[in-house]
Amino acid sequence: MHQLPTQSQIDSTLKGFAIPPRPQVLISLSDEMSKDEPDLKLIARQIGGDVGLSGAVLKTVNSPFFGLTKKISSVTQAVSLLGLKSVETLITSIMLRASIGNNNRTLEHFWDSAERAAGIAAHIAASLPHGPRDDAYSFGLFHNAAIPILSQRYPDYLQTLKMAGNRSERSITEIEDERHAVNHATLGYLIAKAWFLPPAICEGILRHHDPSVFNDSDGISPQALTLIAITYLAEHFNDEAMLLGDHSQWERMRESVLSHLGFLDAEYLNLKEEVAALGS
Repeated sequence: MHQLPTQSQIDSTLKGFAIPPRPQVLISLSDEMSKDEPDLKLIARQIGGDVGLSGAVLKTVNSPFFGLTKKISSVTQAVSLLGLKSVETLITSIMLRASIGNNNRTLEHFWDSAERAAGIAAHIAASLPHGPRDDAYSFGLFHNAAIPILSQRYPDYLQTLKMAGNRSERSITEIEDERHAVNHATLGYLIAKAWFLPPAICEGILRHHDPSVFNDSDGISPQALTLIAITYLAEHFNDEAMLLGDHSQWERMRESVLSHLGFLDAEYLNLKEEVAALGS
């Protein structure tokens, strides 16, 4: 069974890193949402009071990948239609991105690609029976969230990413540990825990580059494994849409991913066409 990081491993990973604190607005929203009878109007006002946040919420939920039958024009509508849990998940995702990202052009490209893959992940999840659409979106957006932090910390981190590409048989986390004594999966897991993301998302972030993850069903929750599988597929679709040439990771994981999600080849091809149409 895969073990969670020990305290000494946590201390070593966090050495020299500062986890972004949860913004006060998010803490206030979480407190209100945890009440037996939360005030929906107050929650909508709190979100609407931040123009950037409310705009990001509306942009996200109106994405074609979310599959809503009509456009949402206000935060109040979003809260009423999506429900508190969905809205809280979206807001946490949006604010965590804002806390981690900066004005670096390369990182903007990273987040744009992550946002597209997250939208695709939400669509894939919605196609599954009782699929975890909101968690799939959050996981798709943040499973690699520590990569920007590492790229800002280590000047040679881009070289690390290149080494992990180029059809490497070694996992990126193995190469990161070798070159920087830290990897983005463990650091991302600690960030997700600090921001109180759902347990399945935290666990999935920790394990998403573990090559044995689909052979270790007793060591990982089914929810986390489903999020990992959905995101592998979403990133593959996104890579194809962006004409990125290296599909070696997908080629290694394809059979395990499709088997876990219960997709036959014909269903996979139909879903691929759907995603391509939504993104066009």
